[in-house]
Formats: sequence, C-alpha cells, structure tokens
Amino acid sequence: MFKSILIRIVIPYILGILFFLEEYRLILGATAVALFLVYMIIYKRDFHIYILFLLVGVFVAFISFYSFKNKLKSIENQKKYIGVVTKISLDNKSCIVKNKHYTLKLYFDNNKNLSVGDEIIFTGTVITDINYNKIFSKNINAYLKVIEFKKIGTKRDFFISLYRLSDNFKRNLIKIDKEAGAIINGFLSGDTEGLEEYTKDVLRELNLSHIVAVSGSHLGILALFTVILFSSNFKVRYFALLFFTYSYVVLANFSHSAVRAFIMILFVTLAQTLKKYPNSLNILVTTFIIMTTTNVYIIYDIGFILSIVSTFGIIILTPVLKQKMDKRIAINLSAFIFSMPIILFLSGYVSIFSVITNLFVSYLVAFITIFSLITFIIFSLVKSQMILYPVLILGNLFIKLLNILKCININLYIPNYSLYMLIISYIIIILFFDLIKINDKLKKAILIVLSAVFLFNFYPKNKLIISFIDVGQGDSIFIETPNKKTILIDTGGNINGYNMAQNRVVPFIKKKGYRRIDVLIITHFHNDHAGGLQYVINNLQVHSKFAFKPNNKEFIELKNSDKLIVDGVELNIIANESETSENVNENCLVIIGKYKEFDFLLTADAELSLMKKISGEFEIVKMPHHGSRYSFNEEILKNIKIQNSIFTVGKNNFNHPAKEVIDLLEENDIKYYRTDRDGTIQIRTDGEKYSIHK
Repeated sequence: MFKSILIRIVIPYILGILFFLEEYRLILGATAVALFLVYMIIYKRDFHIYILFLLVGVFVAFISFYSFKNKLKSIENQKKYIGVVTKISLDNKSCIVKNKHYTLKLYFDNNKNLSVGDEIIFTGTVITDINYNKIFSKNINAYLKVIEFKKIGTKRDFFISLYRLSDNFKRNLIKIDKEAGAIINGFLSGDTEGLEEYTKDVLRELNLSHIVAVSGSHLGILALFTVILFSSNFKVRYFALLFFTYSYVVLANFSHSAVRAFIMILFVTLAQTLKKYPNSLNILVTTFIIMTTTNVYIIYDIGFILSIVSTFGIIILTPVLKQKMDKRIAINLSAFIFSMPIILFLSGYVSIFSVITNLFVSYLVAFITIFSLITFIIFSLVKSQMILYPVLILGNLFIKLLNILKCININLYIPNYSLYMLIISYIIIILFFDLIKINDKLKKAILIVLSAVFLFNFYPKNKLIISFIDVGQGDSIFIETPNKKTILIDTGGNINGYNMAQNRVVPFIKKKGYRRIDVLIITHFHNDHAGGLQYVINNLQVHSKFAFKPNNKEFIELKNSDKLIVDGVELNIIANESETSENVNENCLVIIGKYKEFDFLLTADAELSLMKKISGEFEIVKMPHHGSRYSFNEEILKNIKIQNSIFTVGKNNFNHPAKEVIDLLEENDIKYYRTDRDGTIQIRTDGEKYSIHK
C-alpha cells in the first residue's frame, strides 16, 4: 500500500508542482527521470498513473501560480480598496484586511485607531520590493503601504467575533506580561507576535518551534479532550468535535497546519460515521492534494511541509518502530526521522535530544494548551484580567524550562546540506527501515553507494567561496576562506519589518555550519547594507568589526589603501580620504580582493567619482549601487576589465539595474548574474580556476 501510493501518486504529483521552482529544476528533473525508471522496473507497463499525477502536479501548480500573480497585478491596478479588518499588530502599524476577492496586509506610517471588525475604504501603493512566494503561502495577496483610509462600518459574524475575542485576549495577556503572554498566545492561536527573538531562536535550536504554531498536535489535544468530555452520546460527540476543532482553526487564522489537521479529523469522523475503517495514509495524501490544489504556494510554508512530513513518518514508520520500543517514543522518533532531513536542509543543524525533549514537553504543552483554551473562554465571558494570571505563571515557567533545556542541548551540525543530500537521506530512510521491499543484496548495494555519496559531501574542498546572498534590494556578501575563516561584508536591510539578516543572512551562515564571523565589514551605513547589523551581532560571534568613519567605538576604521589579509585572502580598501559629501554612497568602501591568481571587485554603492579610482582585471565584479547608471558607464569599463558581473538587486522603484548598464555589458560580451533572478550566487575558486553556481 505505502509503496504504491508513494511511487504512483505522491512523488510524481509533488515533482510536478516543484518543476515551477526554477532554482531546483535540474536536480528535480533528474529525480523525476530516475524515479520513473524505478517505477518501470517495479510496475512494468503500468506507468501511465505516474505520468498522470506528474502532469496533474504541473497543471495544479500552473493554475495556482498564475492565479496569484494575476490577482497581484489586478490589485496593483486598483485605485481604491475596501475590506474588513481581521487582525491588527500590537503596535497598530499594520493589519490584515479581507474581502471576498482578496486578503491584504496593510502598513501605516504611524499608529491607527482601528479595531477588528472595522470595515474600511482606503488607497495605497502595493509594495513590490519583496519576494511574494512566502506571502502567497499565507493566503495574502499583496502588501500595501496605506496613503489614506476611512472607516465606513463594522462587521459582525462568527469569524469576526472569534477574531475580536482573540485580539482582546492577546493584548491583555501581553499587557500584563509581554513574554509569557506572547508564548501563551502562541500555544492558543499560533500567533507569536510579541515573543522575543531570543525565545524564538531557543525554540528553533530545540526543534520545538511547532509548539507555538497551531498544528496537528494542538488539534489532536483538543479533539481528545472533546471526545472525553462528550463520550456518552455518539452524535453529540462528533458534532462537538467538529465544532470545537473548526473554531480552533478559525482562531488560528486558518494556518495550513491547522487546516491539514482539521481536514484529516473530518475524514476520520466521516469514516467512523459510515462505519468504515479510516486509512490514515490515504487521508493524508487526499488532504495534501486538496490543500495544494487550493493554494500551491503552501509548499513555501515550512510549518505545513513539516506537518505533512512528520504525520507521514508517524503513519508509515511507527508500526515498524513500536515493535521494538514504547509506542509514545516510536511516534516521536518516527516524526523526528522523517522531519530531520528538511530541518537540516533549512538550518544545517538538528537537536540530538529532539525526540526526548518533544516527548517530555508534549505533555506539558497539552496541559497548557487546554488550560489556555479554558482561560480564553472564561476571559471572553467575564473580561477580568485576574483570570489571566494563572496561565501567565505557566507561561513564565515554560520559558524558564526552555532556557534550562537550551543549556543542556547539543546540536548536530551538518553544513552544506543540499537538496540532493535531502533526497538521498529519504531514500536511505525508506530502504533502511524496509518501507519498500527489494532484494537484500540490491538494497545493501544502494545503501553503500548512497552513504558514500552522502559522506563525500563532507570531504574538505579547500577553496575560497564567495556568496552573494539574495537579500533583495541590498547587499550581503559572505566569504569562506580555504581554512574556514569567515568574512561578512554588509548585512542586508530591514524592509517593512522584514529583517534580511534574521530571515536570510544569519540562517544562510548557520546552514553552512558557522557560528562565528572573523571579519565583519560595513561598507556604509545605509539601511539596505547595514539594516541587519544588530541582529548579526546578537546572533553570531563577531570577532573584528570594520567600517569607514564609524560612529561606534566597537568598529575599527578602514581608510583608503588599507589592507586586510585573512587566511591568504587580500582585501585592499579603496575609499575617499575623508567624508567628502553628504551623499553616504560617496563615502562607502570599495574592496579589491585577491586570492592567488583570482581577483574580484566588491563595489558596494560606489558613485562614479570613486569608481574612477579603480583599474585592473577582475574575474568577478559586484556591480556598483545595484546597477545604477550613475555608478557605471563606458569610461569606467575602459579601466576595468570584467569577466563576470553580479547585480545584487531586488524589486525596486529605481529601475535597478539600469537598461544602459545592462546594454553596456551585453555589448562587451560580459556575462552578468542577478540575485533577483538567480537567487544567491556562489563563486568557488582554488586561486586559479573558478566556477559560478546559482
């Protein structure tokens, strides 16, 4: 059954969807072909089902992708908008607005006196300089910067009433105790607004982030509590089960993990009502197909993916493991084994105590979740803050427990855990636990080969690696020397509350297995280059900090003609002799790098006056000021010989990179790469030969 569903339906369907991820198309294509050959061997002529579900996946992705993009264009063309406020941030500077056509997230310049349920009409501009994939995954169609708005009424219905009660509960909790209130609200609704970044990082390190994101475990706890409470009457029990679990999904703002769990509960309830035995694997696969058909962008929702994969692991691996251990341990271990490759792919590390901590914490989470829900119901009726203190005490105790667990936790770091390693890991898991039956000799041979390929990834490469991290309209360049010294040049920006250091730079560095920055250089203190500085300092061990004319005493000043040498890599500084202009770009640092015979030029946001000081031949040039026509022209190109150029650019209102600059490069047969199109770009070199990877 498992083998049939996995190979015939799940894998081809997922691969069909993933073909729309351009950065992984080559490896996914190779995987699809390989699996098709496996399918042919196993099922002989019955291969049309594989092809059918591959095409279904492609079709579903095509419809959903273009539906969301066309809706975004439609929203951009509108002059006025109308909707009902369903959620408001704690600082009242942003909110979620819905109507029957779209869901928008609005940003205001200052605090606005809005309430959940307010119907408003407003004008604004769509924010374009962000990656919309994750935004679409949350069923949000656009981000808008509001110009003006007017309240035109108040809406009242079941959904709005729950949203209003939830908002009031959250604000009262956090008003009394911000940290404890935020984590209790996370248990109840999955909303972690107000939770300190430190606590979020602790949860990530312990692999416990799911406990503050409403998931299957939360609905499972509620379902069990409801069944026990209404055990006497069959019909009342199932009605209460569906009503309370659905209300909880509404309370969680229809988070994908919660919806997944609710649909599965619905199918199980239906099967039991019809006196049929529910097949968990069929229900999970059906649920996955239903949800991706509705919104294929949920593949970008990591919580949803981990929820699906963990549940998948529990269903197929627990029956194998429970023969050798306690069922509760088997369930947690099954979820851990199947989620581990994805966690490693995303973060580069996993807590080796994850199974134990999840098993231990799960009972406490169950108690706190039910207690929080009861507190929420009573508070909604009584409206007295005194009712909140007991649950806040539990919240504080839980935070203290997290800090204790952090002190004894040990993380297993596996750097450079790539997509092909993820695929290999799942094949090894499936074969090792005999989830697909094949000839023993063939299985051993495959396991040996795959394990060797897996371990080869850790063979020292002894190369200089320069990574131009995709941070949208900004700069962040991470350099790894042959002996694993690290250099970070700029940190990316903080755009509309989206901190690039928090969401991209630091995770990228940690995924590579580093926790320390040996040299941090800030080329200039514009937001798009230094907006993530504080987050980097707080979350990585930074040894030496450098900048041009720094105001902070922790920084060492770099001047024109200075040279830094880090593990054989020379960084030669080009800068103005003094702060010659109020334009910060005129006063930025340009870095000429050299490693053996390999030369590279990092230009930050240099203007023409600074670029004219540079000459030489370079294998790699980071184009100045994201490709601005005011920073690069034909005269500059006469002094600089370029083999390859890189634009660090995102969606912007400045027409970067400029058409004139692109035309100039093309006329001179200079190849160029763009982070907005190619993602993070890596250069690998031994000092003589080099390669470029997207």
